[in-house]
Amino acid sequence: MRDVKGYGAVGDGVQNDTAAIQQALDDARSDPDLDYYGRPAAVYFPAGTYLVDDTLAWNGCCMTLQGQGIGQTIIRLVDNAPGFNDPDNPKAVISTPTVGGNRSFRQNIADMTIEVGANNRGAIGISYVANNSGSVRDVHISAAPGSGLVGLSMHREWPGPCLITRVQVDGFDYGIVAEHREYGPTLEHITLRHQRIAGLYNGSNTLAIRNIESINQVPAITNAAGNGSIIVLSGTFRGGAADESAIVNQGYLYARNVVASGYQSAIQSGDTVVPGMSHAEYVASAIVRLFDESAERSLHLPIAETPTYVNSDLNTWGAFTTRWYGDTAAMQPLLDSGKSTIYFPHGAYLFFRPTVVTVPATVRRIIGYSSVINRGPDDGAGLTLHIEEGSDEPLIIEQFGYGVRIQHAGARPVVLKYGNYHYTSEPGAGDLYIEDSEVHSLIEVQPGQHLWARQLNNEDLGGTRTRILNNGGAAWVMGIKTEGAGTVIDTRNGGRSELLGTLIYPVVEFTDDKPQYPAFVSTDSSMSLIYSLSVYGELRNYMVQIEETRNGETRRLMSSEVGTLRMPLFVGFSEPVQNQTPQAYLPFIRR
Repeated sequence: MRDVKGYGAVGDGVQNDTAAIQQALDDARSDPDLDYYGRPAAVYFPAGTYLVDDTLAWNGCCMTLQGQGIGQTIIRLVDNAPGFNDPDNPKAVISTPTVGGNRSFRQNIADMTIEVGANNRGAIGISYVANNSGSVRDVHISAAPGSGLVGLSMHREWPGPCLITRVQVDGFDYGIVAEHREYGPTLEHITLRHQRIAGLYNGSNTLAIRNIESINQVPAITNAAGNGSIIVLSGTFRGGAADESAIVNQGYLYARNVVASGYQSAIQSGDTVVPGMSHAEYVASAIVRLFDESAERSLHLPIAETPTYVNSDLNTWGAFTTRWYGDTAAMQPLLDSGKSTIYFPHGAYLFFRPTVVTVPATVRRIIGYSSVINRGPDDGAGLTLHIEEGSDEPLIIEQFGYGVRIQHAGARPVVLKYGNYHYTSEPGAGDLYIEDSEVHSLIEVQPGQHLWARQLNNEDLGGTRTRILNNGGAAWVMGIKTEGAGTVIDTRNGGRSELLGTLIYPVVEFTDDKPQYPAFVSTDSSMSLIYSLSVYGELRNYMVQIEETRNGETRRLMSSEVGTLRMPLFVGFSEPVQNQTPQAYLPFIRR
């Protein structure tokens, strides 16, 4: 990684480091029109306080800003910074590029604190756009009292899909803002404190949020537009005012396990103040079912946190090194060396021919540090990690821009994070965790296997491939974005699938001369679905939204019957369940 101190940044809280940091960001990226997809960059900020007085920005996709930790790496906007004091003309401390509107791939900001000094009323902590994958993770954003407009702003076209996780915002008018109807950010482990207007504000986007805490006198969450959609799983909202509700909703809202104190209520939907300071499950719109015997609640699959592994003993780390571009001979010996953490120094690598290596149980973590792996013309070329040896300890694979294939052949759990991967599984495969990743291949959930996916991008724009085939396992997905005509989730063999947002984007035309596939299929299985659609043109939508078969009887929910681009909650359970009826203020739809 590029170290900002190698460009003259000091980080002593005294010197202005703006020019030095910008030089690090501009290095080999001076042309805004070039494609940097295969040339990712990573900039490292060692512990220190870096004073800036202007926006830090860069050209192109695929940039990582990596700090040493919250409270250790601090980027601080000085008091009275020029151009930052006008809320009508906001200005960001850090701004990711838009890159053509929806090609701002793999923009990552991690492990740092952003501080906004006094008298910067128009300051935005981070103005963020990332597409397909990208994350703001382990970041604290704060503003001096009375200063700051927005902590984390996703107001530019087009935010998402991306992951915002383990982020805390203190101060500002708004903690987090999302606008536009595409492409569905996912948020998890969010803390919002002491905002002046709202903790989180959503315009028309479609958000999935889990584990959010707010300490505020203003609404914790405002869903302002009629087509805005928010899913909230586990929210604690403290403080409040007697004439405010914690969640103020004008659009589509699904809330589960939310608790408020100090407010007039946990939820206001439209003009209705919904009674109660807590809700086990609440749906603001009509629930959809194809069979009357279906439960009137979501599936409530168990949720597991994404595993982590950190070993600070560098003697247990091993680096993949090459003698020349395309040299792969050291890969298998390195995996067999007994080192627990294998890493690729940031760069571009070539695996010209198919290279299959076996990952032993001694390896706990493989880190790419934003590297990419190029390959030859053979479709099987590149690096394939074969995981067969059994272990209860998960294997964590993270931070590869592209070029890594996973063969999941054993019972060991596998974690895919912050990257672009090709995944295959075999019967008996262990549990699979996916976090902020692109997996543009069929994900087959084997019988008995569990899938937990947070911010999954799976596209097949020119084809009709199924995205997830749940063949008798349990698939919990919070935040998915797809493109193309194939089925999103096909659940069979008694499988259980729960989708909690966010965006299905068919894109292509569905015409009579082409095979027609439902968006979702369930055959003698169980599923619950919350999602949004983005449709441009009469023929650019699935003809069948949901196809459910029970005991030989098949029923279909046609797009023409839905009348909206938001699915507030579809339930289809084949197994007996104990109903826990959500509190809803529209009648259930029974077909």
